[in-house]
Amino acid sequence: MTTTANRPIFAALSADDAESQLTEMESLCMNCYAKGNTRLLLTRIPYYKEVILSSFECDSCHFKNNDIQPAQRIEPYGVLINVQILDSKDLNRQIVKSSYGTIRIKELDFEQTSSGENGLLTTIEGFFDSITENINKTMKQIEETIDELNKKSKESSIDDNDKQTISQFELQKEKLYEFLNRVESLRNLSQTFHFEVDDPSGNSFIENPKAPCRDEQMKIKKYRRTVEQDKSLGMEEEIKEDASKLGEPENIKDEVLNFQTNCPSCDSACDTHMKLTEIPYFKEVIVMATSCDVCGHKSNEVKSGTGIAPQGIRYRLIMNDPIDLNRDILVSETSSFSIPDLDFELSESRSIGGRFTTVEGILTTLKSELTNMIMPFSCGDSHDPKSDKNYVKLFVDDISAVIAGEKFVTIVLDDPAGNCYLQNICAPEPDPQLIVEHYPRSDDQDDLLGIKDMKLENYAAHS
Repeated sequence: MTTTANRPIFAALSADDAESQLTEMESLCMNCYAKGNTRLLLTRIPYYKEVILSSFECDSCHFKNNDIQPAQRIEPYGVLINVQILDSKDLNRQIVKSSYGTIRIKELDFEQTSSGENGLLTTIEGFFDSITENINKTMKQIEETIDELNKKSKESSIDDNDKQTISQFELQKEKLYEFLNRVESLRNLSQTFHFEVDDPSGNSFIENPKAPCRDEQMKIKKYRRTVEQDKSLGMEEEIKEDASKLGEPENIKDEVLNFQTNCPSCDSACDTHMKLTEIPYFKEVIVMATSCDVCGHKSNEVKSGTGIAPQGIRYRLIMNDPIDLNRDILVSETSSFSIPDLDFELSESRSIGGRFTTVEGILTTLKSELTNMIMPFSCGDSHDPKSDKNYVKLFVDDISAVIAGEKFVTIVLDDPAGNCYLQNICAPEPDPQLIVEHYPRSDDQDDLLGIKDMKLENYAAHS
């Protein structure tokens, strides 16, 4: 696969450059075994990740097939996304379902399991269309079968088994017709309903039309996979080292450790440097820096060096002076970062998590990521011109005003693992602008952090 030097492999989708982003190849049709044509499009979806869209068409038998696959590794946690559908605009939400995802509609008592199906990129309304189309196809097949049996009964006598078969088909047809009416009724919004996507691989997505602001109709929950789900994803158990073979721990506080990893950008072998240091009035942290000589990719990350704290911690900074932008801040991977004045929340800061910088640095990172983001969903027949780009532009303007010291907001940093930090510039005295709250974790938070799965007694025994 060839790409131009000035364009990344996973470029943002652009109508002006759509043809040059496509890759076409000849492939085998699995329906008639003739030669068909496959088209690939490598792109990235805002607030989600890079994906590979594929479309196959056979000129011989006219068989068609579409698929979407995430271009990244399986996420550490599964994801459960539930959105409440209130009006016709919600039916235009884009959805991405990986091949491991399950879709549920509680009000219909409906569930579509993965069962090895292809990935799906459509809207909620488009998904209802596919349900209707599949039901109509099934009903047509049932009608043809019933007609054949009735034709057979006219030509010759049929036994009781055939009569029972016809009766069962008629009953099945009646139930499908009743279900189809319920689907159409829900699609016409006769009542509000919930649309849910459950994906143990963590690679499914439902569009938030208010992004980057919070969507009150959507709930996103991440969870730890079961052993069965790991096996279904093809993930093997990690090999545990024998504790007796481990040597005595070394004092690494004064050393910079180097170890080899793979570059997250080009997957080439590269070096990662690690250093253990201490943040005053906080705790020990591990600073990691990776640099790739092949593609030039550089990244840095900060992790806690003391494990999970007994309680969660929440910082609330009330800014009233531009000097507050110079406060040190540590945003861990398990923390959430929110600005209530701008109706913004970034839960479990995956995009800015693992950073030790200043408040100004975090806000600049947010602004940079949103400014460089092109919205592929900001077009098409399901697009609302008053959403997407305008929401992002207004938010970026507000962030720019905060960075320039022209606007003051309240920043909330919350970490159930207790590993985030916001500098107290009056330390060791209390800071009147900074409210620090320690709180007990909920059961869901303990479950997400893996505390419930920890075996504290007889842990050496085989479980």
